[in-house]
Amino acid sequence: MLLLALLLLAKGGYMHAKAHFAQFLIERAFEQTLVDQKPHKPWSWADTHPVAKMRFYDSHDQIKQKALFVLAGVSGRTLAFGPGLYLAGAHAGELGNTVIAGHRDSHFINLQYLHIGDKIELQNIKGAIIEYQITDLRVVDETQVEELAMTPDERLTLITCYPFYGISANARMRYIVEAKPIKVNKPQFI
Repeated sequence: MLLLALLLLAKGGYMHAKAHFAQFLIERAFEQTLVDQKPHKPWSWADTHPVAKMRFYDSHDQIKQKALFVLAGVSGRTLAFGPGLYLAGAHAGELGNTVIAGHRDSHFINLQYLHIGDKIELQNIKGAIIEYQITDLRVVDETQVEELAMTPDERLTLITCYPFYGISANARMRYIVEAKPIKVNKPQFI
């Protein structure tokens, strides 16, 4: 029993260390992308690449959690390493609905602590920083796919499963955070 417990503990420690190292590699790939505006895979066999950096602030501009790196696509493999950009929607800073999905029990667990009026900062691969203000928080059924639809205005939609501490892997509800842009800072090139 002791040997089994030690093996399980070692496996858990390995998975935790692997997740932290993956975030380091994703951050490095995003920094390379900012330099040349070309996609860089975080590791050679990755089937995704970072497309944005995201931060959450309260209404008093205090950071609520460390930066998250948004990856291209919303496949299960992608979402295991970070939130993913829905590729049929707008990209960060483009006109339309920028949709980002993430797991409720990892990268998007802190969505439950956001409030209307809080801010989300999104840096795209061109270095532009778009500041959004949260305008709506709601719970919808998973069949409400209009949350993914393109819009004539610019907006950011974050989606995760709901409830946050549900024990079922097959959650039928989705938690939606909707935000509108309030400020764009374009990079200054010399």
